Amino acid sequence: MAVLVEAISVIVRRSAIAERFKGGWSAFQGAIPNTTGCDDEDLARVGFMTATDAGAFVSVLEAGGLVFRGENGQAVDIAVVDQLHGFTIPAPWLEVSKIVLFDPPIKVIACVLAGHNLDKIAMPAGWEYAGSLSEKPMFVAEGTEGDRVKFLRHEQGNDIYLDLVTGKEVYVGRPTLKGDSEAALTTQLNKICRVALNLEAKSEPLIALGDADSIAPLFNELQERLLPEAERIASGPGRNMAFAYFTRGLVRRILQRLPEAESDFRKANELQPGAISTLREIVRCLGEQRKQNEALPFAREAVKVDPVDAGAWGNLAMCLIQCGERAEARKAIDFAIDLDPQDPLNRYIRDNFEDFFNKS
Repeated sequence: MAVLVEAISVIVRRSAIAERFKGGWSAFQGAIPNTTGCDDEDLARVGFMTATDAGAFVSVLEAGGLVFRGENGQAVDIAVVDQLHGFTIPAPWLEVSKIVLFDPPIKVIACVLAGHNLDKIAMPAGWEYAGSLSEKPMFVAEGTEGDRVKFLRHEQGNDIYLDLVTGKEVYVGRPTLKGDSEAALTTQLNKICRVALNLEAKSEPLIALGDADSIAPLFNELQERLLPEAERIASGPGRNMAFAYFTRGLVRRILQRLPEAESDFRKANELQPGAISTLREIVRCLGEQRKQNEALPFAREAVKVDPVDAGAWGNLAMCLIQCGERAEARKAIDFAIDLDPQDPLNRYIRDNFEDFFNKS
């Protein structure tokens, strides 16, 4: 028998799970973060749509006692197979083949223990060829982000990218992995950030309308669910991770706990200097606290780190306006508009440029 290979597949020896994985087969099944799991008598397979998420799952398996890469550089208990490019490291105990199934025929990729017959294929429950990644391999292969695809937004549990070749949107499911390895914690923090930003987007029009009744449950979710999760990680297993402090800072900033958020963003910047997202949040936090003189150096650093980030240039323009630097502010906002003519915040700054100075 064999197991289906789609997108980026993590393939694990079942004998290794039984012998070395803490908690055995039931614990392994409990660690699978999505619905792509399938197995035969020799192998178990779990699929992912990004190399980052596949790597995070491998780290969870390693934390449980399995070995990915041996001293010879080859796969030991775990192999990773990219649907388009094959093995990420050599795995001589596995064979991957393209085969034809069904009538009318369809082509799929399958993985079998070396030397075994490839007859039947185990597939995830409910799998169908139509619309599958076997039919249309639309996933974010390693090394393609920023080249083949561009991130657009997060929506209903998916990251959505623009395929720069086809012009079509690609939907990428993002799992959340259990455990305290840095890779697993990163998936947990990613989820907190995505949910927090979605809640912020929902709350902004309600705040503008003064709809306190509708805003309350959104902020309650931030305060009662997301913030404790972020605090657990930042004060515990993620205390040395810049992303943990960034995430807690983001939630606190949305809750308007600005001094605490500022402290978190400064810590994140200390642990990982020069991250554009952190610099932008520091500038925003300081600006909302009317600490524009403190914000200005961070705003200048942000445009040096990413000279084509329209949002960073807009932040710099606003800082310069608040500091009374009219000529430089005008250059900054004009450049921001040149980079992204449709950015609504930058257009607002440009359209109200003179009013900002007249009010000061």
